[in-house]
Amino acid sequence: MSEIKPFSGVDDRTPLSSVVPLDTPFTLNIFPSEICNFRCNYCAQSLGKDEIAKQYGLNGKMLDIETAELIAEQSKAFKHKYKLISMMGHGDHLCNKNLPKIISILKKADIAERIDIITNASLLTNEVSDSLIEAGLDILRVSLQGITDASYKKLTGVNVDFNKFYNQLSYFYKKSNGKCKVYVKTMDVSLDSKDEEKKFFELFEKCSDRMYIDKVKPVYDKVTYSDEQMDISTDRYGNRHSPRVVCPQPFYMLSVWSNGDVSPCDALYKASPLGNVHQTALTDMWLNKTHKDFCLAQLNGERFNHSCCSRCCAPDDVAHKEDILDDARNELKKLF
Repeated sequence: MSEIKPFSGVDDRTPLSSVVPLDTPFTLNIFPSEICNFRCNYCAQSLGKDEIAKQYGLNGKMLDIETAELIAEQSKAFKHKYKLISMMGHGDHLCNKNLPKIISILKKADIAERIDIITNASLLTNEVSDSLIEAGLDILRVSLQGITDASYKKLTGVNVDFNKFYNQLSYFYKKSNGKCKVYVKTMDVSLDSKDEEKKFFELFEKCSDRMYIDKVKPVYDKVTYSDEQMDISTDRYGNRHSPRVVCPQPFYMLSVWSNGDVSPCDALYKASPLGNVHQTALTDMWLNKTHKDFCLAQLNGERFNHSCCSRCCAPDDVAHKEDILDDARNELKKLF
């Protein structure tokens, strides 16, 4: 039976303050595609190709096989496996036709406990589903835009046959037979009534392992949000919290962009670039002075002075309670 639970995070999450500094990142994010076939109105992709290139430097790049092989080889030098490799980022990764091959390369390298992708899943076909399952994908995380054709058109600007989409996702779920988990979520703005919320849970109880309704938060600078959505005193899961000082992401993750650039978080702003896998090894970037200084600046309460971090709501939006480092700041400074 499907659980009502956020599709990010795990039940046995380690309290971050008790284990940093880490010799190996818990998470390696890889961005296979800068292209998306949707223009969701709460996402940076809604700005259009020219504006997203101007504001964020996204130019339609796709991760290639050579870069994936470099990532896999360099990752073997870490002392431990990653807990997670997440194929995520700011495009839809099924747009990259090499995705199953990339997953297969990473899976065969045996460098992560699990590998997932985040996708709108609109480009799934039986053949794509078969190839993802065969490649060894562990979790398919699907970001839905409602449960009707009308909702998809309103939010994404694209015509989607929801029944056809639902049947395709059901095919994946049944064909996987538990080998690859399916997590789904939709946004609060995509459901028009309590009846639609109820129907969402009824539908996806049958073809997912987790399901959830997230709240839209102001993730992207230059995108227009309502006053309610701008409220970051609650996270996207509806949990209320005090304002957070330290961003926990650079303490446990690295993100590799489609061109091989590496940053210490998954935000679109590419804060504190650490290098590129075509010139520098991931282990060296994880341990270099730039990364250490960036973490120390977070602990010193300098997040709001940073040109990128000051525009980012991630600590108040997606950080889990086990990740919060604010109360441990003074002790952790001694370690950095």
